Amino acid sequence: MSLPNLDGKYTSGKRRKKLFSEPARRKAAIPLSLILLGAIILIFWLVPVYRVEPVLPLQPEDLPTTTPIPTHTPTPTATSAFTSFGGRIVFTCTREEINQICAVNADGSGYTQITDDFRNKYYPAFTPDMTGVLFAKNEGDYFDLHLLNFSDSKTIQLTYYIGNAFSPKFSPDGKQILFLNQIKDAPTAIWIMGPMGEEPRELYASKHTIVGADWSPDGKTIALAMSTGQFNTFEIYLLDMTRPDQPPRRLTYAVEGATGSLDWSLDGMSLLICLGPAGDKNVFRLDLATGNASQLTFGGNNASASYSPDGQYIVYNSLRNDGQADLFIIRADGHSTRLLLDHPEPDWQPVWGP
Repeated sequence: MSLPNLDGKYTSGKRRKKLFSEPARRKAAIPLSLILLGAIILIFWLVPVYRVEPVLPLQPEDLPTTTPIPTHTPTPTATSAFTSFGGRIVFTCTREEINQICAVNADGSGYTQITDDFRNKYYPAFTPDMTGVLFAKNEGDYFDLHLLNFSDSKTIQLTYYIGNAFSPKFSPDGKQILFLNQIKDAPTAIWIMGPMGEEPRELYASKHTIVGADWSPDGKTIALAMSTGQFNTFEIYLLDMTRPDQPPRRLTYAVEGATGSLDWSLDGMSLLICLGPAGDKNVFRLDLATGNASQLTFGGNNASASYSPDGQYIVYNSLRNDGQADLFIIRADGHSTRLLLDHPEPDWQPVWGP
């Protein structure tokens, strides 16, 4: 904190009188109360004021095998600011110790458990026409991708033992599926295939592992979270699909704790990302032009942020409800927190349908 400069100039042009040139006058006594008041004011003026800045992240989020670890933070008060907004949200729901796929309307109505078998399922995503849901299914020692059609409730397996396939995302035009895949002990890479699993192939690989990827709204760019080679350090990059021979452009530096949670704004100018120390992550909006990140949530161990179809709201999972993993909605500016679904078992990894 800088202090204002002081101007010590003398403006009087008169000649000073000599000291003791006049008889000394008796000075008026200062009341004791004024002396005490002045001392109190001086004490408070000298006490420094400190500002607590947000803590930067430390550790990444791995492929989930258990529900998130609770953190002790105050529970926010739900507001009535959400009077009208629509759409449907699909998410991972832990039911009787098995991770299933569930869905709910954005106003909290219409809760449905979509899957019901003994295999764990993760990373749900609606098809572009909302006629089905795509997800990763744990087949024991590996993950494969599956597509469930709402019309007949039948599930179609899209990948077959090509590695550890997870985190699928449809391209904006619905013609391709982007996903992450790990083969044996190699670093996780970005793969791509047709909408029914046609021709799965590697799109981008590095000597460092990738924990998240997402299409831009125009389908020309892929945002990814990738390790830098240092322990527990992940950064955000952009891969130009029009120049696949070029390495991805790095956006962030020294943001330890970045997870694989990525979601583009509708205008393609920013990304929703999750950062923070283990057990205390928060949602940030990363401006692609400047690299500046604005914090949208504060406390609660928050992750998996996803924009509403109109870009006005954000859904995410949080442990702020007495340590219970639940879904919350906020405005895109980070205000007006609302509890979406208060189920006694964990709900997480929400994705707002197109």
